[in-house]
Amino acid sequence: MKYALGCTSPHRAWELASKLVLEYGQDRGDLIEVINGVIEIQPNDSPYFPNYEKNFDKNFRTIFGDDRIDYAKSVTFVTPTIGLDGSWSCVPIKPKWSDTYFGRMINWQGKFNQLEHCLKILKQGIAVKRCEIIIYDPLLDAKNMYKQPCLLAIDFKPRDGKLYTTAFFRSQAVSKSGYADYTALMELTEWLAQHSNLECGSIEIHATSLHIRRQNNELKKTKELLILCEQP
Repeated sequence: MKYALGCTSPHRAWELASKLVLEYGQDRGDLIEVINGVIEIQPNDSPYFPNYEKNFDKNFRTIFGDDRIDYAKSVTFVTPTIGLDGSWSCVPIKPKWSDTYFGRMINWQGKFNQLEHCLKILKQGIAVKRCEIIIYDPLLDAKNMYKQPCLLAIDFKPRDGKLYTTAFFRSQAVSKSGYADYTALMELTEWLAQHSNLECGSIEIHATSLHIRRQNNELKKTKELLILCEQP
């Protein structure tokens, strides 16, 4: 297992995860892969959410495109609107809303709001061990091996006034979606923490296949962005 520690923001997590894969990854032909890679994000001095590095975001968008952060992040987390009557609403970000990660979080099989349930548990202020969100649905996903979700589940642990988040990915392409994944998980944790009177603890992202792809020049683009990260 390989670790990328010392991350205080999504952009830093992307940078260290990319370096981890390039240094320790095995060449698998169409990608470079680390088996069981763990990215740990520790919030900085801000109460809930670290400040983003504007230069990194600008450079990332120039090299990879806006959709690799804006659209990709919205698949994992969209800030919900909670009405005075307690009803939930979100703006759908694509057809077949229920097929997205976030669609399954708030409307599992059209029957259950997992995120709302987690929030109710966290508001109790108890150090529970039963606060999780499941994304993988074997009844749907096992039928098509090429459309299985990369994100499998997210676990939340409230401890000593802080909220600790752990996300489990069967596959995570750092070059394609790492920045969006880390950003969305930070925003999700921040939102839950704010609404349950907690502070953000660490956020760990476990990927059984952490990799950088060669398709669409993603390996080349990753190296190009890493060079820009080293510049003052």
